[in-house]
Amino acid sequence: MAEFALELKGITKTFPGVKALDHVHFKLKRGEIHALMGENGAGKSTFIKIITGVHAQDEGEIYLDGVKVDLKDPNHAKKMGIAAIYQHVTCYPDLSVTENIFMGHEKLQKGTRRILWKQMHNQARKLLEELGADFDPKTQMGALSVAQQQIVEIAKALSADAKIIIMDEPTAALTMRESEELYKITEKLRDRGASIIFISHRFEDMYRLAGNVTVFRDGKYIGTWGVHDISNEELIVAMVGREVTQLFPDRKHEIGGELLRLEGLGKTGFFADVSFTLHKGEILGLTGLVGAGRSEVCQSIFGISPYDQGKVYVEGKEMNIRKPLDAIELGIGYLPEDRQKQGLILQWDIVSNVTLSALKKFASKGWISRAKERQTAKQLTEKVNVKANSVFDLVSSLSGGNQQKVVVAKLLTSDLKIIILDEPTKGVDVGAKSAIYEIISELAAQGYGIILVSSEMPEVMGMSDTIVVMREGRVTGCLDRKEATQEAILEASMLNKSALETSAV
Repeated sequence: MAEFALELKGITKTFPGVKALDHVHFKLKRGEIHALMGENGAGKSTFIKIITGVHAQDEGEIYLDGVKVDLKDPNHAKKMGIAAIYQHVTCYPDLSVTENIFMGHEKLQKGTRRILWKQMHNQARKLLEELGADFDPKTQMGALSVAQQQIVEIAKALSADAKIIIMDEPTAALTMRESEELYKITEKLRDRGASIIFISHRFEDMYRLAGNVTVFRDGKYIGTWGVHDISNEELIVAMVGREVTQLFPDRKHEIGGELLRLEGLGKTGFFADVSFTLHKGEILGLTGLVGAGRSEVCQSIFGISPYDQGKVYVEGKEMNIRKPLDAIELGIGYLPEDRQKQGLILQWDIVSNVTLSALKKFASKGWISRAKERQTAKQLTEKVNVKANSVFDLVSSLSGGNQQKVVVAKLLTSDLKIIILDEPTKGVDVGAKSAIYEIISELAAQGYGIILVSSEMPEVMGMSDTIVVMREGRVTGCLDRKEATQEAILEASMLNKSALETSAV
């Protein structure tokens, strides 16, 4: 029996103008969880597509259980026992869990080819129970949480008898508790004999699960190490190609006058009595456990989901913000948490995305000046250091970190004073994080007021001048940068409503 379930030798893949993979190597042992890490744009996505049969390599060889194979297409890869589970779950939201699990390999009665629904439901229920899920297989897929949808994707892989499972950033959208449940499921898959490639930007994922880690950089194989044989600093150097001596930039900004003030802001059923003040040049961190109401508050400030209680003041004047256009005209910009669905039009080029929210600036007598659009997009993408061949590249062709920078450039097209950033570094690598932090710090130094929504404790503590903590739709703490500690933030984030009311008496 071969030592490796999967082995890639000298894999090269070139697209027009880009060498996505350059003679990379990878070895996956039987029953192993192997971490694959690298910056956005390192070649991980192309690597997945080669293994799953979406793309054919230009050079190199693939071996399954020691036997050389040519993966003709995704169906062939599935038949060979290869499955992939992605960060953004690819499902049919209007169909049932059972239908999603067996899509493409339905149980059919011989002769009549009638679908055997009862058999499929029973098998789906058994798979879900094995994975510790407690929802019915007849449930509509769109009604499930992201964590539950990922469990369905794993069940789908098991239903197809997958031996090699690729998990691409599966914890990026999960809470700590959901991530821990996914860890247990992943370990259970390994114990059943599956070989798993776990792709993640989070070091905690790697340490919690993997035995070995392989690093790609700029489409090249950098090396493979035992997880406990390489330090964080060495791993970052391998990923980025340089030493990131300081993740969070030095404080360059002075705090000035009041820009935004919330007094008793509320939206029935979502949050209540939220009050805080944002000043010119200040970075205000808004944090708390998932479900605390942080994003809902920001969406109300921006007019996406208008508040029904309290008051909003912009530069000392009370304003009535009912729609995003009201907010934009007041100089408020918003970077949403889901950049791909809410922040960008992926099939448009960079120019069209950057200028979309401020087309009036480029129009005269009903005609849009494309030259002016192009010039502005070029200036702003250079300002935030977007890596692309040209401003006419499709946004879908960019790495996650560069997509995020395009959204920031889009914000800067408008005349803003206040910028709301909802999880701005979610799903990006350590190099892109460092670059985004530098951009945020520069914006604060220019006098913008920044509201930084984040679930990451180091990010909140490393970037914020003031930290506002929420729990169950209420503010439970407001901490100055100097007094903020991890313990104080956690304590505030875990206060419940009754404790908050008692402490106020």
